[in-house]
Amino acid sequence: MSGEIEHQGREEREGGRRVHHQQAVNAASVFLSAGADSNRLRCNGGASQVLALIVGLGVALFSLSSSCLAEEPLVRVRYRVLGVVEPPATTPPTIEKTVEGRVRVQAQDGGLLLEDRQGVLWPITASQPPLIETLEAPFTAMTVDELTVSLLAEFGTSFEVVRTPHYLICTNAGRGYGEWCGQLFERLHSGFQKFWKDRLPGLEAPDRPLVAIAFATQQEYQNFQVTDAGGVVGAAQGYFSSRTNRMVLFDQSTSLSGQNRTAAEIQKQALRNPGNIATVIHEAVHQLSFNIGLQTRYADNPVWFSEGLAMYFETPDLEARAGWRTIGQINSVRLDRYRALSKQRPPEIRSLLTTDDRFRDPQLAVDAYAESWALHFFLLRTQKERYNAYLSLLTAKPPMRWDTPEQRIADFEAAFGPLADVEREQAKFMARQRGGK
Repeated sequence: MSGEIEHQGREEREGGRRVHHQQAVNAASVFLSAGADSNRLRCNGGASQVLALIVGLGVALFSLSSSCLAEEPLVRVRYRVLGVVEPPATTPPTIEKTVEGRVRVQAQDGGLLLEDRQGVLWPITASQPPLIETLEAPFTAMTVDELTVSLLAEFGTSFEVVRTPHYLICTNAGRGYGEWCGQLFERLHSGFQKFWKDRLPGLEAPDRPLVAIAFATQQEYQNFQVTDAGGVVGAAQGYFSSRTNRMVLFDQSTSLSGQNRTAAEIQKQALRNPGNIATVIHEAVHQLSFNIGLQTRYADNPVWFSEGLAMYFETPDLEARAGWRTIGQINSVRLDRYRALSKQRPPEIRSLLTTDDRFRDPQLAVDAYAESWALHFFLLRTQKERYNAYLSLLTAKPPMRWDTPEQRIADFEAAFGPLADVEREQAKFMARQRGGK
């Protein structure tokens, strides 16, 4: 916490009482990563879950963004949440919260989506209800120094913050691990920007450093995700939260001990298990996508698209010192799974487009990821202009508005043509691919 204004809410505690509302919202906004082998399972609490949790935001929404307002006002919002019932009490206590930031979405019924100076999103329903006070100062994102101080205040003296040109890595795994993460992130940042520069000119630059939280142990990571991500992470090895705008991961180089390791030593260890690199890069791609204007946080971002995009970039580049040269290369794990699935049944593009449910079902998720990678791979390799048009359509979608299944299909077919034609051409294209086992 920093000052009198609660700007984090990671713990959301008052006198030891955890607040269930914020924990639920946290759970509905995470992209999970659970390893880099064929059993990797990720899920995204997508639009339908967020919509169910934030019922009070109403139907008619007004979206505000930095691109349309030269100078946005700083507001202070007070609202109420329900705490946890503690015996002998029979009703939950009401707790007043205060957040300062800028209004990103305002509903006609009074609900808000507020962004604080760290970049954390706060959905506040009309039933809470929010009391808004406009302050004299304009809204400004935290500076690097302010953000560093805030992170250290939140996580404590056992953590340090490693700075790179575009990232802040807050870690208790040692400076070497923070520097190793920073080097990976900067290489991806360079390659990611270069990849999109010609395809979609005019993409935004983040208005603040991108933050990663890197824990020394998996247990610390698991303890943290209970309040930060609502406990939905499970066996995932990392995640990106669209609510907090942070990556969260833990040090997987377990055969090296001690906090005095160098980034070079950790890199040598990581090369023995490239899947660990893929996990980190996958979550970093999610974070970049939501911070350079490719996707909008809390908008209707179809999971097949978000995850397919991340998988297109995640193939580890084990040799380059700069950039990310393996962007778009064959993802052998996904290709093998796709081939096995294709022998059983045709691809199910419609089910990927209309609902995100397959990604939340442990029995179906691995296949859904393989099909999402294959569809993304096919479209980016063969229909770049149509892909760019579709991406521009998704990018323009405002936060807190959810498309119907029919609208998702209509958007896709407007860009790529009838689903049956896409499925037929994709099947022929994928049959020609080489790689995998």
